[in-house]
Amino acid sequence: MPSHHHSHRRRRLTPFQAILVLIAAIAVLGLAYYFSLRNEESLKNPEPFGDAEARHAYDVTIEHDGHTYRQRSNVITLLLMGIDKEESGTAGVGQRGGGQADFLRLVAIDRQNRTVSQLAIDRDTLAEITVLGVTGNPVGTRVDNISLSHYFGDGKEKSCELTREAVQRLLYGTRIDFYMAMNLDGVPALNDALGGVTVTLEDDFTATNPAWTKGATITLTGSEAETFVRSRTSIGDGTNESRMRRQQQYISEAVRILADKVEKDSEFIGRLFDTLYPYLVSGIRRDRLVTEAYTARKYDRPAVISIAGEHVVGEDGFMQFRPDDERLKETVIKLFFQETR
Repeated sequence: MPSHHHSHRRRRLTPFQAILVLIAAIAVLGLAYYFSLRNEESLKNPEPFGDAEARHAYDVTIEHDGHTYRQRSNVITLLLMGIDKEESGTAGVGQRGGGQADFLRLVAIDRQNRTVSQLAIDRDTLAEITVLGVTGNPVGTRVDNISLSHYFGDGKEKSCELTREAVQRLLYGTRIDFYMAMNLDGVPALNDALGGVTVTLEDDFTATNPAWTKGATITLTGSEAETFVRSRTSIGDGTNESRMRRQQQYISEAVRILADKVEKDSEFIGRLFDTLYPYLVSGIRRDRLVTEAYTARKYDRPAVISIAGEHVVGEDGFMQFRPDDERLKETVIKLFFQETR
């Protein structure tokens, strides 16, 4: 790999620059929680979720313990991405510099069981990613941190497609129907649109703000929300795993606020989408999202699922997350597949 890419990774991981983007924090767990059935009739007519013919053409099966499983057609998948473009390094050079996918979460909307499940994907997960040359053509694949899958491409649709492709490979070919990506720059706008998000600090943040002592309860403003979800190496044990827990804390409260606002004002979701639109890359139409948002709030939301595995320091000195393949396959089958008869 060219040397500029390796230097890009080293700058990317210096103190205060390891970023877990809040992205989907909302596009996701706010909007995505609501991205589901339009109404009761949707159970009888799944067509609003896309082209059925195209969906069934992507027929995925998994072999496990002598059994064959096929991806369920009544589970809709939405990949949420939080993109850090500030650390692109070589942005604007050929087909590289699209920013890193620092937040990745796959949302599974189960029409039959009326649930919205979430699979959290660590940005440091080792996965097979596609590498593009400076002309924009694929030149092969390599195993690297999955966050780098978005780095190749145009920073927009092409980069998102490359990330979707990498996640599909990681999850044994699981079809991903839709994606929504949000730039880090949208975090302050998101936070303030919700009227501020209140959190209780589980770590000492005085390295970033002298008033942010462990145990303090803070209502975050836009820029403070960005600090809360971005800071890593100077906070707690400095790991991405801990930062993911803080991010989940923020998301859980943000979703609670969002649900309350949507309950009181069915047009709020549309205004929020308009506020975030400049920061989003998505194939989901605004009118569809707004129409489905209100009634879908009634779906059950199981706890977020994390991929089993271990964090290790790679030969290059950088953190890697190595999934437990067997347990990952079992999780994928449980969420997305059913045994063939």
